[in-house]
Amino acid sequence: MIRDTLEFVQEHLAKGRRVAFVSVIGTTGSSPASVGQTIAVLEDGTSCGTVGGGASEHQIKLTAIEAMKAGKKAFEFSFRLAETGMVCGGDVRGYGNILGDDNNLYIFGGGHISQRLAPLAAATGFAVTVIEDRPEFESFFQNIPYVVCKPERYENEIEFSGQAYVVICTRGYETDEAALRFCISRPHKYLGMIGSAGKIKTIFARMGGDGYAGEKIHAPIGLDIADAVPSEIAVSIMAEMLLVKNNGSPRHMSDKAG
Repeated sequence: MIRDTLEFVQEHLAKGRRVAFVSVIGTTGSSPASVGQTIAVLEDGTSCGTVGGGASEHQIKLTAIEAMKAGKKAFEFSFRLAETGMVCGGDVRGYGNILGDDNNLYIFGGGHISQRLAPLAAATGFAVTVIEDRPEFESFFQNIPYVVCKPERYENEIEFSGQAYVVICTRGYETDEAALRFCISRPHKYLGMIGSAGKIKTIFARMGGDGYAGEKIHAPIGLDIADAVPSEIAVSIMAEMLLVKNNGSPRHMSDKAG
């Protein structure tokens, strides 16, 4: 059973999903759970393993789902089983770890903006991967994974993990659209694409016909703080990602203090 649970965890982490891995660490009285039992839970309630079954397991799963939605890294629980509708009268205690919460930034394109954004994001704590079909740009990304991949190979070679943040800044319309079509159906916390308002409108119009209308895409990308130079654009993109990551506000700290 534990092997099945661990395989379930590995499978869904590889797909970029968060998983709550829960263990029973103590029981008293009459309890259907036993110390050492484990269960893995996804945000949609899908699970593998058991922590005793019944109403108490249901409550533990709900607690795990709430913890994931709240952005927690870990949580504890303690239930008196009579309070969950069970008649056995004991209690159960446990601990859960939320896995798959690493902040991963996937940058599609290796040009000037990407070259400035990648080290900035890495310094901020993101695990950065650059995806580009031109191998000659790899030397600009020291100590940052650089994946040479043509758009038609994304389905076979690119897989997101953890909390995925995506920036699309390739060399043109067609490659931007190809990246957007690939990324939009993958789990992500942030998805932004560079471009003029006209370009964005054109791409969205084409994709709207394929059922993508209404998706939350940050495009044109970034906060309105930059001049038209790559280094400032990179800062504006980074600021927008941090706004999403930290549930922040674009107001000045001095205004907040006042």
